[in-house]
Amino acid sequence: MKKIVLTGGPCGGKSTTLNALREEFAGQVVVVPEAATMLLSSGFPVPGKDCQWSEKWQASFQTAIATLQVSLEQTYSQVAEEKGAKLLICDRGVLDGAAYTPGGSEEFCRRYGVDATATLEGYEAVIHLESLATAVPEKYGKAGNEHRMEGLEEAQALEAKTRQAWDKHSHHIVIRGNHGIDRTISEAIGIVRFLLAS
Repeated sequence: MKKIVLTGGPCGGKSTTLNALREEFAGQVVVVPEAATMLLSSGFPVPGKDCQWSEKWQASFQTAIATLQVSLEQTYSQVAEEKGAKLLICDRGVLDGAAYTPGGSEEFCRRYGVDATATLEGYEAVIHLESLATAVPEKYGKAGNEHRMEGLEEAQALEAKTRQAWDKHSHHIVIRGNHGIDRTISEAIGIVRFLLAS
């Protein structure tokens, strides 16, 4: 089962693009939902609502995400095979956690027992949607994701850290965020179409 990652900094159009990919390639792709959003939507304490953000909270949250991400990818691979789909599209992948871990990829992999090389090789490609925080800062906002917690500067930092987490992947494709969501979707569809045909 071919597997790709759709990732990027906050407010990059990931959810909108995923919906478009589901519609365009219905029956050919299966989407793995974002682990962080699943957790925050189903009872995991939310900073600013249930508790204060802290490094301890972030570490606990990241532990939960890292475990859930691996399980989701394994289970959705089975779902995809049963449905006869050709491609698994992951709403973020295992190494996204490095962007939220002090020390970056090296510390993330050490802390959570992740083999970076094997993890990178497990994905056919990584499609990175650039955050509006860096592409068009004046348009950055929290609309569209009630669980988005990042201000502009933090979003810009996460954009850079997310790119860095995946920059060793041989097919790490960055779609610029300054030309509008329609072109972003069009480029993502083109990439997925190519992968399905190859």
